Formats: sequence, C-alpha cells, structure tokens
Amino acid sequence: MKTMAALKTKTRWMVVDDNTEMLVFFSDLAEHLAGAEAVCFDSPHAALAAFAEAPEQFQCVITDLEMPGMDGIQLGQRLHAISPSLKVLLVTGKRILTEAEARAHGFCGLIHKPFPLATMQQTLTQTGILMPA
Repeated sequence: MKTMAALKTKTRWMVVDDNTEMLVFFSDLAEHLAGAEAVCFDSPHAALAAFAEAPEQFQCVITDLEMPGMDGIQLGQRLHAISPSLKVLLVTGKRILTEAEARAHGFCGLIHKPFPLATMQQTLTQTGILMPA
C-alpha cells in the first residue's frame, strides 16, 4: 500500500466505469502513457465521494457515460461543481452524443468505444490530460 506522501508526488487520474475490464485498461493506460496512477471506481457515487474529500489529489477524470445510479453527465456536473477547472473526459460505447454536445456538458473531450489506442492518445494530448512527447 502506498503512503499518502507517495500518492501526493505522482499524477493521479480518477477512472469511473462499471465495467471492470475498462477500469483495468484505463489503469494500465494511465501508467504506460503518463506514468500516472489511476484510482478506479466502479460506482459514480463512490468516485464523487472520494473526489469531494480530496479534489486536489486528481488531475483528471475519465468516466463512462452509462452507469447505474448516476450517468457520466451527472457525475461530470457534480465534479465540476466542486472543481470547475477539472478536466473530465467522457467515454461511451453509444453514439448518442457528439463531441460538441459533450463539450457543452463541460467535458474536455469524448471518446467512442471501441477505439484504437492512437485515438485515445491523441485525445488525451489534445485535451491537455497527456503532455506531448
């Protein structure tokens, strides 16, 4: 288990998805692309509670759109109420939102599943979540 001092020195991403495979994928992605630690939540309510306790601990949030109890749009709105400048990236398997609509809801970007790794890397760079190489 990492100490709080160790956690404060490493970039931390919050990942919220009710699909365990996606949590593992984004955790690996954060580590390999950014050297970041991904703090994963399969519940948007648990993610919101953790964020509310220590918003300064998270540099960005990647969230799924469709989850039980609270969707990604609602979660994004609640996160932005706490930290208006937070970068929140929306990921979805449904084509029900456009990039412009996602941005209108306050998201820094939108990724549709499934996606090539290069697309994810490009989006993370364009949104400022990932620094260019």
